[in-house]
Amino acid sequence: KYTSNWLPSIDDMNDKIEFDISIAAPKGYQAIANGKMKLKMTNYNYDLWEYDMLKPMSSYLVALVLGKYDKKVEFSKSGIPLEMYYYPEDSLKFEPTYRYTKRMFDFLEEEIGVPYPWQNYKQVPVHDFLYAGMENTSLTIFADTFVTDSIGFNDRNYINVNAHELAHQWFGNLVTETSGTHHWLHEGFASYYALLAEQEILGDDHFYWELYKTAEQLEAQDLAGSSTALLDPNSNSLTFYQKGAWTLVMLRDKVGDNVFRNAIKAYLKKHEFQNVTTSDFLGIVEELGDLDLTEFAYEWLRNDDFPFDSAMEFLKSKSTFIHEYIMADCEALNSKCYDYLTSDLSDQAKIKVIQQQPSLVNKQSFKNSLKVRQAIALHLYRVPLELKTEYESLLNDESYQTIEAALFHLINNFPEDTVRYLKKTKDIPGFNNKSLRMVWLVLAMTSDNFSENETESYLEELINYTDPSFGFEVRMNAFQYLHYIRSCEETCQKNLKNATKHHNWRLQKLAKQLLKENQ
Repeated sequence: KYTSNWLPSIDDMNDKIEFDISIAAPKGYQAIANGKMKLKMTNYNYDLWEYDMLKPMSSYLVALVLGKYDKKVEFSKSGIPLEMYYYPEDSLKFEPTYRYTKRMFDFLEEEIGVPYPWQNYKQVPVHDFLYAGMENTSLTIFADTFVTDSIGFNDRNYINVNAHELAHQWFGNLVTETSGTHHWLHEGFASYYALLAEQEILGDDHFYWELYKTAEQLEAQDLAGSSTALLDPNSNSLTFYQKGAWTLVMLRDKVGDNVFRNAIKAYLKKHEFQNVTTSDFLGIVEELGDLDLTEFAYEWLRNDDFPFDSAMEFLKSKSTFIHEYIMADCEALNSKCYDYLTSDLSDQAKIKVIQQQPSLVNKQSFKNSLKVRQAIALHLYRVPLELKTEYESLLNDESYQTIEAALFHLINNFPEDTVRYLKKTKDIPGFNNKSLRMVWLVLAMTSDNFSENETESYLEELINYTDPSFGFEVRMNAFQYLHYIRSCEETCQKNLKNATKHHNWRLQKLAKQLLKENQ
């Protein structure tokens, strides 16, 4: 946000400048910045990189990345180079990490109706990033925790963040808010177009399901008395992102596809490389649609409360899937509930039933999809002996989250088979945050019958994950497990004190809390 802290610039979004950047970087490192690389010169002590921008942008969108990367390049239908960077050791994770990138780029360019406005589009994973992603002009930076293999992709992937940051290249970068009052013009639009990109790839049910989930979150915020208007500059992320996306969903439904899409194109073309207000956008919609949006603006933009009833009415009218989900309710057990898990009910509805009544799980329930089986692993804590074989099969699923939960619950329920379960899962890599590996280490160390002579090396490995060379998520997991087994000794304590000064507030807060508890 405050680029002037590291680069001479003006910290005002309304001041747009064409930035051309030269970087002197150590040999062996990639230097990546906004725009197109026009020159790389090698000197005795360093490499000189020069990047050229052709159009102006706000200074908060300037970016510079130095690191050791490889990259692959694809081209969009319109000929834009899509440069995707990755750590050399993560070459096998390239495809699942960047899956659907070109397809989403081509879709958004067509759906938005205005050509991508920059020379190229680069994406770079970085270590210990504060956010999921950041939409720097032509150079999206994202947290390397999204780098994943094909199994981890099923649990957590980069699709939504990828689409969201890409959409910002138009909404936020091409046209930029004049002030925080209009922040939804960035985040609401990027969230909405990311949902459209996901709809293109994952289908209508996914689109309406994501809208349903955010409507529930916004309603909960209302009930908690913490809702604010979309035009309140002090609103939180849930409001700017999700209420903003909902506003565009309902606006498009009100004015129709043609008016909406033409308004988007006219808005971007009229105000390209300029700053905008909400009135600039709504004025164009009103003009092209020959209508008055005063009441709509009050309900969706100026009113604190989220119009939950209107949102539910919309969803039910558009999606039989959502209507079915709402109707399948087993909070109070009834006769229909006994058949739900073996019916053709949606995965989401089955997951809800399992969350509400895990005792309904039977042998046939395990024949469901990966996501439903994951719900069984997460919510069936007490595993009946007659389901032991089926529950053990969860350890074979292509889901690290499922394996982690199943391993823990199997050992809890059948401690006599601990050695067998630990041997089976010993070499499974798990997520980048090492959560599965750490669960395995703790279970192995606390088991009476598994490799007693290896306990010291397992503890050493767990302590090593607290080292500053690891990402903040890895360190947080390690600190918490070591605290749980009361094994945070000298090296761990030293790294814990180091973590109190980390730039990531979550790690910093946890470290201070654990140090206080250890006093």
